[in-house]
Amino acid sequence: MATIRYRQRGVKKLWHFEIRDESGKSVAYQGGFKTKRMAQLAGSPIFQEIQNGSKLSPEMTLLNLYDYWFDVKINSKDLEVATFRKYSYYKNVIQENFDIPIKNIKTSQYQQKMNKLGEKVSYDVLQRINSVIHKSIQLAKSDKVLVDDFTLGVDLNTQKKSKLIENKYLHSISDILKLQKELRERLNYKKSVVPYVLYILLSTGMRYGEAIALTWNDINFENEIIHTYRRFNTSPKIWKFVAPKTDISIRDIPLNKNDIEVLKSLKKEQKSSNSELDIKNKNNLVFQHYGLTHDVPSTVSSNKTLRKILDDMKIEPSNLSVYGLRHTRASYLIHSGIPVDVCAKVLGHTVIQFEKTYRHLLIEKRDEGFDAIRKIL
Repeated sequence: MATIRYRQRGVKKLWHFEIRDESGKSVAYQGGFKTKRMAQLAGSPIFQEIQNGSKLSPEMTLLNLYDYWFDVKINSKDLEVATFRKYSYYKNVIQENFDIPIKNIKTSQYQQKMNKLGEKVSYDVLQRINSVIHKSIQLAKSDKVLVDDFTLGVDLNTQKKSKLIENKYLHSISDILKLQKELRERLNYKKSVVPYVLYILLSTGMRYGEAIALTWNDINFENEIIHTYRRFNTSPKIWKFVAPKTDISIRDIPLNKNDIEVLKSLKKEQKSSNSELDIKNKNNLVFQHYGLTHDVPSTVSSNKTLRKILDDMKIEPSNLSVYGLRHTRASYLIHSGIPVDVCAKVLGHTVIQFEKTYRHLLIEKRDEGFDAIRKIL
């Protein structure tokens, strides 16, 4: 059952009301009332409305609305660690800048706040912040809450440039081959399974969650194929199998002889170690390791290992993430002349998504083709 309470706050001893739902989460708040009676007159109708089934009102803060939108629309999904952190970041931004009743936020005020944010964040980040706020407002409006959508028509002005995709992968073929060689030399199952993970990510371009979710049944050694149809979420307190990112993410990925050799070695070492320690690989996971609480390594630990290796080797960008290995594989396939539709299929993209993401690389390849054509009689 929802509850409402009235309290005095601040030097001026002004009254405020706060309404919490049955779980104890704040769903409406407003302050600045000179008397308790004034706070009651404002809070009681809202409380009654919430009691009758609606948790949304013009008096709730934008932070409360965002929390509600997140719980209804997003939190029911199995989020990757990085995705969860992004939503937590958006919440912090809203808390710092818009923890006021949504009915009090004017378009001009919102624009000023976004201009200020634009001094610190890139256009992409500012656009995402505006997007989640807009979606929160739309949820309120769809519940017939009378509130203006102050996000409409906002100009997103930024001074900080977005991180270019060029900074998210290895450019040099030489560096790619060096990293692959180094990872292979570091393969030591008793010490860590992470180098195996990184090696396969670099060789296949799989998403981290897809690779971690692999079982030995998904590896077709005879036909040299990996089949991926789900992910494993390593977010805190989740650690479970989840659905694929999209339907097109369900796919077969070719392996070469070296990949097969690495995987066979891993399977042998894993089986031997588990047998010695009397441990069962209960989910038959490819990257299961006896030293890990949840059987498989987290994104955080894998990123840390990757960056340490890159730093040791003086390879830039040394702050590459495991997702950067996916971008690296894509660039390698493009420069190797693999057809775009095949690249997209292997990476689990649509052709349109692939062309949009790697447009700059495809333009480079097109220009090389133009030069080759000019030399033909």
